[in-house]
Amino acid sequence: MSVMNVPPPDKSVFEDVSLETGVAAPFVEKDWFVTQVISILSDIKSSGYEIVFSGGTALSKAHGLLQRFSEDIDFRILTDNTSRKALSAYKNIVVERLQECGFSIEDHQIKARDGNKYFSIDLDYETRFERSDALRPHVQIELTARNIQLPAIYLPVYSFVSKLSGQEPEISNIGCIDPVESAADKLSALAWRIPDRVRGDEYDDPAVVRHLHDLAVLKAVALKSDIFPELVLSSMSHDDRRSKSNPDFAGLTVAAKFKQMFNVLEKDDEYQREYEQFVKGVSYAPEENIPSYEQALDAVRALADAVTT
Repeated sequence: MSVMNVPPPDKSVFEDVSLETGVAAPFVEKDWFVTQVISILSDIKSSGYEIVFSGGTALSKAHGLLQRFSEDIDFRILTDNTSRKALSAYKNIVVERLQECGFSIEDHQIKARDGNKYFSIDLDYETRFERSDALRPHVQIELTARNIQLPAIYLPVYSFVSKLSGQEPEISNIGCIDPVESAADKLSALAWRIPDRVRGDEYDDPAVVRHLHDLAVLKAVALKSDIFPELVLSSMSHDDRRSKSNPDFAGLTVAAKFKQMFNVLEKDDEYQREYEQFVKGVSYAPEENIPSYEQALDAVRALADAVTT
């Protein structure tokens, strides 16, 4: 498969970058594909629609704040027209552009909900390495029609390959969500997802522990911002009714929501195991720079205290 008429580098290039960076070669390869997909979407121009790069991938690849691999590519869709029909048309534009660039996309690879205010696309890619259990066999794009609270920050995006070889970035300039807003969204996500989680069910997401890791890294940036508490409260209001298995969640105070979350994180020993397994699989930071589970919990406590005190 070629992407935007650019064939993937030779396997040896990924292996050389792996040796230089310490990032496993299959991750370097997938990062190359992830970056090409970001480039494709950044070039889509549709009147009345703008995308903003968000999530952990933006924090690592654009802001350079995280040293962990993130397989999902998250975008916010900024638009005043959020009708089902309009968002369906925009979704089709995205799918068609990806197909034009060489991706084969079947209907089952596209999921949408909330009147197309959220849709995801799974993109298969050909690997030159043995499939790793730590990597999904596809690149997942998630797009959500939701405004941002802070102005976007415009940044370049490199793949590991282009960065190490001194090439120009694949994306010279893309709007990215502010890290302070990302931290607020992640704290809100933990507050409802942890008490709501049913480990092992079909919707379970063990990688929810990524938010613990990321908040430990983002703690200093978030606490420097005077508006961080306000952003968290806004995000928690948006997430208020997302809980499925915790019906009383929406009626709780913010402090009570955090208390529920910490009760689970502090008493369920499985979270520490999941956290350690997660960071072992995706972090490429020096070992001394990887937050421990207790350090991550302490960071989340400090961030929660900033909101409630």
